Amino acid sequence: MSELALVTGAAGFLGSHLVRTLLEAGRPVRALIHSTPLPIEHPGLECCSGDVRDAAAMQAACTGVGTVFHTAAFIATLGGCAVSDEYRDRAFAINVGGVRNLLDACRAQGVARFVHTSSVDVCFNHVEDLHMDEHTPYATDFQAVYTATKIEAEKLVLAANGNGGLATCALRPDGIWGAGECVMLEALVEKMVDGHFGMRMAGNGARHDHIHVANLVHALLLAERALASGAPVAGKAYFVSDGRPADFFEFARPFLEGLGSTVPKLSMPAAPVYHAMRVWQWLHFKLGFPPPMLTPHEVNKAAISHVVSSAAAQRDFGYRPVVSVEEGMAEAIAYFRAKRGMD
Repeated sequence: MSELALVTGAAGFLGSHLVRTLLEAGRPVRALIHSTPLPIEHPGLECCSGDVRDAAAMQAACTGVGTVFHTAAFIATLGGCAVSDEYRDRAFAINVGGVRNLLDACRAQGVARFVHTSSVDVCFNHVEDLHMDEHTPYATDFQAVYTATKIEAEKLVLAANGNGGLATCALRPDGIWGAGECVMLEALVEKMVDGHFGMRMAGNGARHDHIHVANLVHALLLAERALASGAPVAGKAYFVSDGRPADFFEFARPFLEGLGSTVPKLSMPAAPVYHAMRVWQWLHFKLGFPPPMLTPHEVNKAAISHVVSSAAAQRDFGYRPVVSVEEGMAEAIAYFRAKRGMD
């Protein structure tokens, strides 16, 4: 069985960390990139340019591959009744059509394993839920196009298990963070360290989980190792996290303080922000206003507590975090301090 791994979204935050970890373990990697270059050089690395919407390109990308790690996605967090056909169609073409193309290519090219990066959003129904696990149903309140696309994509992946010798599974992370080009930490720097936004929202923010990028990469590799026809992992989806749920601003406090800032003292309720962003979102689609600074979906994610259990992942493929929150924070602080010339 081929050891060659195809990583989609290889130039992204998660994808690039996964590529490096695979190469360090001696695995040959084919990195699928779209428009962003991958600044990694290694004799075991092959970069190929392609769009997951291109079925022929995905057939070529999957040739000779043993495992596909699918991390690419369009983070389409806008939504609402005014959403444009163009925006919706692009999201479905990438997040659903792209998965369909990859699964078809896997079956045609004899790929053995498909490990899909899904999202906690597939089960986030915009109501508090402190006990999300593998029995939690799919969301039915689609305030973001992203949610609908990720649900449909995950269903395709799980339904493909066992077809044409392909074994599949999906992992559902939330709040991926760590040193590097991390969207969440970059946003904190821009909005709070640089003083562009001096208030909290919803007190200390919602209680929810995060996962350090190294822990997610570890989970992906463990799932791949356990993935085979008839294995407990095959055809299933798993939540994975750091195992340390926290109110958002308590989670962010060490990072902000490490960069010489503080958690804002003033707090605003989430409801008026949510309604204002809904209006702004409507204006964006109907009148061409710039996109809102936060989408209604993002406001609810920040204000409504939702906590997951990784117990099934521990039971079925031995997942436990390998990087503690403290270790990850120290590394992230050092990275951003160096990036900003603070040391």
